[in-house]
Amino acid sequence: MNDDRGMRADFCTALPWLREDLAAEGALAGLHDAIRAVLAETPVRQAVAGLNIPPHVFDDARPVRGDEPGNMTFGTKPRPAGESYRCPDGWCSLDVVRTPGGELPAGGRCWLRDRPLRVVEA
Repeated sequence: MNDDRGMRADFCTALPWLREDLAAEGALAGLHDAIRAVLAETPVRQAVAGLNIPPHVFDDARPVRGDEPGNMTFGTKPRPAGESYRCPDGWCSLDVVRTPGGELPAGGRCWLRDRPLRVVEA
């Protein structure tokens, strides 16, 4: 389940350019079906299976997520400056710190829910 939440965040982050690519291939209707399936709790890998999306797409999207489990440091950890952008309702695991003046993660939107990301001061 936790892995699928991470896949949701990756899928959501990749949606702006997936829309462009799949529209060029004439497969935009399939992408919309996959979005509806993911929102209905279908696992992401199963929902996108027929779209010919290469597996590396989700690996490329992964860096916008927050700290991965297992990246533990002991002692004090410096607090990041800037704003933290999170999934608007916690549905996926998107949680990214944006440094002041840096690029907005995922364009500032949850593309699956079509809502702005929640901004929390870091």
